[in-house]
This record gives sequence, structure tokens and C-alpha cells, in this order.
Amino acid sequence: MEEISNNNQSTDKYKKLKDPLALLLGVTIFLSINNLIYNVLFIVLGSAAELKGYSVQEIGLLGSVYLAGQVIANFSSVLWVRRLNWKVVIGYSTAISVLSLCLASFANYTLFLVLLGITGLASGAALACVMCCISGMKNPARAYSLGLILQMLIAGVVTYVLQVYITPDFGYSGLLYSIAGVFALTLLFVKTIPSTDARGIKANDEINTGTKKKAPVSLGAIFALFGIAFYFMSQTGIWGFLERIGNSKNMDGEFIGITLGVVLILCSVGAAIAMKVGNRIGIISPMFIGILFSTFALLLWYISDDKWVYSIAALIFASVWNFCLPYQLLAVTQTDTDGRYAAMIPAFQSVGGAMGPAMVGVLVFNDNYNYVYLMAFATTVISFLIFWFVVRQHKASVKKASELSSIKKSEFLSTNV
Repeated sequence: MEEISNNNQSTDKYKKLKDPLALLLGVTIFLSINNLIYNVLFIVLGSAAELKGYSVQEIGLLGSVYLAGQVIANFSSVLWVRRLNWKVVIGYSTAISVLSLCLASFANYTLFLVLLGITGLASGAALACVMCCISGMKNPARAYSLGLILQMLIAGVVTYVLQVYITPDFGYSGLLYSIAGVFALTLLFVKTIPSTDARGIKANDEINTGTKKKAPVSLGAIFALFGIAFYFMSQTGIWGFLERIGNSKNMDGEFIGITLGVVLILCSVGAAIAMKVGNRIGIISPMFIGILFSTFALLLWYISDDKWVYSIAALIFASVWNFCLPYQLLAVTQTDTDGRYAAMIPAFQSVGGAMGPAMVGVLVFNDNYNYVYLMAFATTVISFLIFWFVVRQHKASVKKASELSSIKKSEFLSTNV
């Protein structure tokens, strides 16, 4: 009985940390800001073409270099995210982003390319720590949902301010200084970020006691990450071409711009619903609901050229995107053995995000997007099937482990009676 008591005390020691308001605020802010450049990338690149005179090929390379930096940092994080102090990494990464963006304001193209790549690496490193921190929280879905809400609101406000007040009066340097200023403000919240979480404490204890074992490969988490990549193929493929879809329906460019700006802000309602629902109906059911609504939005674009139908479909599609993301996070964190794989979520999002628009470019014929809608539906279904398989296998393994634990406990008690 004493052995069982000691085991229970050891387990309690490593329970997931609570989510105080300061920590919740800190992680949501860093999640939002380190995704800011990605969310307003069309402004950063479009303004570079208009105000700096860069060609389409040059701005395309700028975007690719930034995203490549993020992907490299995210993929490599599985090697270092459990060894380094999150507070220190996020603090230095944010400072590097601020410095790089300020230097880029008066750099030539080649140096701008290098500095944007460095900014991508810094943002990716900070995101890896933030995602790992969120995955170890008591209620990760709530934190991620709040992050998505704040992310959309900040992106919408920044988009408006940059286009209306900054670039017309202060040019491209003003744009970069403004984004750098937003990054700099987040340094006030670094102290709210923990240096590690319960799993990190456990890993350090195992190292100190000499009981550290090599963490097993989390196949479930890896499959879930691929499910995220497939999902982002469809979502970013559609999102990246929404302006072109509206144009193919002979809509006014100003109307499309206003519509997408409003959608960018209002689609945060999807994350708000996910936060309210939580995991009361599990992980798979919300994802299935998401498929139904995404399919409905695709169907609306297929059957109608009306501008208001287009707007409603865009809002539904984007809202469902934010609704499903927290449950995808849960699918990874539930199957993640030691919290390393959650740090790779942004990398697989970026990989899927890069492949989606490329696939759309191949599937558009004569300004017809019907094959694109079909691609979006197919990749969404594939993603759902992957998550369904992962969650099903995880439940089966947990049930089996529980049964084995009960048997061992019964045997122990019977031999000590």
C-alpha cells in the first residue's frame, strides 16, 4: 500500500499546471503577435511591391524566406524545446524580431531578404515555446481559442491602421517600424511565461536522479500533425484565393477587400464557440460538424455568384477554420508523450499552407474554381479521417493501459493481504 501511495504522490507532483490569468494572457499575446506577420503578409509583400518597386518574383521570395525561417525553427524545436528556458527564448526571439524589422526599414533587397529570414526564425522559435506551453496547460483548448480570437482581432486592427494611417504618410519604413513596435510591446508580458511546465520538471528530475529514458516516438502525435497539414492545404488554398474567387464572380475589388477585412475580424467567433463548447462533446464530433459547415460554404460558392452569398460563405468558411483548430491541438496534445510534438504544430500548418495555394494554381482552368472546391473538400475529409483514426487508437490504448493497471493493482493487493 505504501508503494501505491508513493506512486500517487509522484503522479500528483507532475500534474498539469493551472492556468492563471497572467499566464493565459501571456501565451495568447505571444501566439497572436508571432503570427502577426503571417496574417498581414499580403500587406507586407503588397506594399513592398508598390512602395519599394520589387517585382512579383522578388516579393514571392521574401514571403518564402520568412515562412522557411518559421518552418526551420518549428521542425528543429523537437530537439531543443524541452532543454531551453521558454521565458529566455521568447524574450530574446522577440528582441531579435524587433531589431531585424527595424534594420530592414533601410536595408537593400538582399539584406532585407536575410533580415526577414531571421525574423521568421525568431518568430518560429517563440511560437514553438508558446505552443509547447499551451499544450501543457490544464485547459489547452481554451488558451488556444483565446489566442485565435486575439490573433484575428489584432490582425484586423493592424491591417486597417497600416493601410489607412501608416503607409500613406510614412511609407514602407513606417510599416516595418509599426510592426516592430507591436512586437516590442509584447516584451512587457515575457515575465508571465513559465520557464517550463510539469513535463519539463519531470524530465529534469529524471536527469538528476539518473532515471531519464529516451522518450518513445509519439506516432499518434505525428499522424495528427499530418492531419493538420492536410487541413491547412484546403483552408489556405481557399483563403489565399478568396479575392480571385470573388473576382471570377465579377465582383468589385473594393467590395471584396471590405468583405475580407470584416471576415478577418468576425471569424474569431469560431474560436469563441470552440472555447465555450470545450471538449464536452469530444474531439471528433466538433471536427465532423466543421466538415459539414465547410462543405456548405464550398457549395454556396459553387452554386451562386451573388456577392452576399459569397460574403456569408467566406465568413462561414473562416469561422469553421478557427473553430476546428483548438480540437486539432487537443488531438496532438493527447497523444504527445512528452510535449515536444506540440511545438511542431506551426511547422505543419506552414507546410500545408504552402502546398494549398500551389495546388490551387494547378487546378484553376479558365477562371473556374470548381476543381479547387473539390480539392478543398477532399483534403478536409482526409484530415478528418486521420484525426478520427488517431483519437480512436488513443482511446483504445488508454483503455488497455487502465485495464492492465487495474490488474496489477489487484495482484499487488492480493499478495499483501
